[in-house]
Amino acid sequence: MTKHVLFTALFLVPLPIENVARAADDIDTEHMFGFTEGSDIGKKGDREFELSTFGRLGKTSGRYSVFSTATSGKFTILDDIRISPGISILRHDIGGVPGIADRNAFAFEGASLEMKYRVLRRADAPFGLTIGAMPAWAHTDAATGARTREFGTMVSALFDKELVADKVVGALNFNYEASISRVPGAIGWSRASAMGMSAGLTTRVAGSLFMGGEVRYARAMSGTFLNAFVSHSISIGPTLYYKPTEHSFISAVWSRQVFGRGDQVPNRLDLTNFERNEVRLLYGAAF
Repeated sequence: MTKHVLFTALFLVPLPIENVARAADDIDTEHMFGFTEGSDIGKKGDREFELSTFGRLGKTSGRYSVFSTATSGKFTILDDIRISPGISILRHDIGGVPGIADRNAFAFEGASLEMKYRVLRRADAPFGLTIGAMPAWAHTDAATGARTREFGTMVSALFDKELVADKVVGALNFNYEASISRVPGAIGWSRASAMGMSAGLTTRVAGSLFMGGEVRYARAMSGTFLNAFVSHSISIGPTLYYKPTEHSFISAVWSRQVFGRGDQVPNRLDLTNFERNEVRLLYGAAF
């Protein structure tokens, strides 16, 4: 599967743009910005099913594609609190990449539990703000496909604002992640951490169809608390969001690395610690 297939799939859904009767609150910002997330989490009693495919494509040389397909249920248990358990599987197609063993197989990736608390609502404050935490356990290393035991947690601050009423929306995210891992047979645990920032902007094109773009900065570190620099990168790309029905949505994003640098990476891009392209296709439906 390529990024072209992922984005072409979006247009298999009819776009009855002229016939869509939009409610005043049809803007749900959570997945409107690609990898960047908005602050919306729904209201008490809302339930949602999500299916997403996240692809990492391209290394320094050889053949490299990794697709992670995840399913999750989202439950807003209080007006400002939501929990989202999920599981995921991996598909690796790796060949001739320096430092990574060739692999062509499916594998169980792991499980996670996302928890979000909405601090500020966009309708009642100058901007929306939601904080989140997502502990996760991994059975397979996503980058290489090797067996592992990994435990990690990511915490996030998600800001958004309606810049032009009912038309243009922006979002800003800050993330911190820490993890420990051990491959079978190893004596000690490896510790790593990362921080990231991203910003997205999207505008209503017609009906319930939004298009925009985002920029992302990622910084990989050794140690649990950002102890020593490993590498950093900047990626940019277009985003798309569409609601085919009142209770469902589709979002897509393609993000391409435009700058990367690490301790052992002298080139303009870092294709050792990061990928050249990242894509995601996400479908969600309320139930």
